[in-house]
Amino acid sequence: MSDARRLSPTGVALALYFVLVPVVVANRWADAAHHRFPTLLRAALVLLALLWLAFVSRVGRDVVRLRRGQDVERGASAWVAGVVVAVLALGPVAPSHPPARPAATSVVRHHALPSPLTAVSASPLALAVAARRRLDEWRENGPDPGADVDRELDLVQRADLTWIGRIRAAVAGRSGGVVPVDPAGPFLPGVEAEPLVACVVTDDDTPLVSFAREGADLALPTTWDDGRVRASVVGLHEGGRVGVTADHYELLTLLATRAVRRSAVVWLGPPDDLDDALRASCVVVHRVEHPAALVDDETSTAGEPTVELLRADPRVTGLIAPFTATLRRHCVEMAAYLALHRHEPVTGERLRARVLGRGDRDASLRTLANTATALRRSLGVDDDGPRLHPVSSAGLYETHGLSSDVDAFHSLVRAARHAADGGAAHLRAALSLVHGEPLAAVLRGYEWFLAEGHLAQVQRDGEWAALTLAAIAREGGDVDLAFWALRQGRLVDPYSDDLAAALARVPRSGQLGRNGTGAS
Repeated sequence: MSDARRLSPTGVALALYFVLVPVVVANRWADAAHHRFPTLLRAALVLLALLWLAFVSRVGRDVVRLRRGQDVERGASAWVAGVVVAVLALGPVAPSHPPARPAATSVVRHHALPSPLTAVSASPLALAVAARRRLDEWRENGPDPGADVDRELDLVQRADLTWIGRIRAAVAGRSGGVVPVDPAGPFLPGVEAEPLVACVVTDDDTPLVSFAREGADLALPTTWDDGRVRASVVGLHEGGRVGVTADHYELLTLLATRAVRRSAVVWLGPPDDLDDALRASCVVVHRVEHPAALVDDETSTAGEPTVELLRADPRVTGLIAPFTATLRRHCVEMAAYLALHRHEPVTGERLRARVLGRGDRDASLRTLANTATALRRSLGVDDDGPRLHPVSSAGLYETHGLSSDVDAFHSLVRAARHAADGGAAHLRAALSLVHGEPLAAVLRGYEWFLAEGHLAQVQRDGEWAALTLAAIAREGGDVDLAFWALRQGRLVDPYSDDLAAALARVPRSGQLGRNGTGAS
């Protein structure tokens, strides 16, 4: 639970104190003449008013100190002053450029990194990364007492945080590496569901960003010392918490006290000093001479994502990254539903009730959001943006570049129906897509596949394709092809009487060492 949520009752009480004390003093002062002890009541009201004025003056003093970047004592007045400073930051802030201060020695805080914004003329990418890092640190630890709050607020407001979305699109769900970030490239909104750290290694015309997830290496130049790494690394995941250390004891402490899936730990020491378990739980800094040599120009080597449902165990091929283990079943089913409805938007309510829900209970909004995030990360990004589009303001989900073997099967069967030569090639290609009885190994879910008529349509087209190809093959004397076609049809519809009867009528080939009806 965040500090803001823990202090919300205190904030309400302080707000009531500010508002009600003047009202109470004014009303009770007028009624004091009718009180049994008017002098005593007025003395108490005067004391209450003095306490209120003292608290107001203390809040004002803390506001001034925070605006100047000075330290304040923790307490109710400091909390109210922080709220006032935050509210003032929402309005336009006049840029202030005080004389440059000497860089102070940075001290790593738990789950946060120091990130002084000193380059007023920094590039948009560097400024966006620094602003994101500073916002995460403020959210976690509050304002830095030694920082110039006005100047940093101005730099944060001027930062274009859409660059963070471009970095996420360039990363495209991979575990680690170095990627170029194109100013006109695709944009992936939101935050990463799993810990992800990044760092700008070059900031010229084509900026390069090094990134890594848990268990991967963060490639950084050999010229960077530990202090520059601490001040440059930023978390792109939810919360942005990152701990950086070169000490074994501190590493174990960070790993033991981190929030799983919300915190990343970066190891600065030699990689060989860690065993396999520790190395898999943190990001290891890997020093290289030329990080640009590690750039992989291929955004995806897996091909276009395809949902395969004409098999016992459904799966999705061509992913940029594997699905999150705990969400794999939900991701595959959601990808299957969206692929079969790719020509129309799908509401989140339908996904919660029909796809992710079980029985009479709909899935929660959090389950839908987590599944969509994991699916979007694994499907990746192409030239048109993320294949799973960001959810619209109306709660609609749409995809592009996501296909299914069911649609390909129906397309080939339709082509065969209109082919002049009978469509044997199309029918053979269609039946080749069948790798088992559809969804036979599924224990839960996919009720919509039956309720919406997808299974009935597959069985109808599969039966026609198998019978038609078997008839063409028997006319040509290829009884093996006829047998294969009917067997593929039986995989699609095991209970078809027509397929069973046709399969029984197929002659057995090979008994006399020949392939044909005459041999049998």
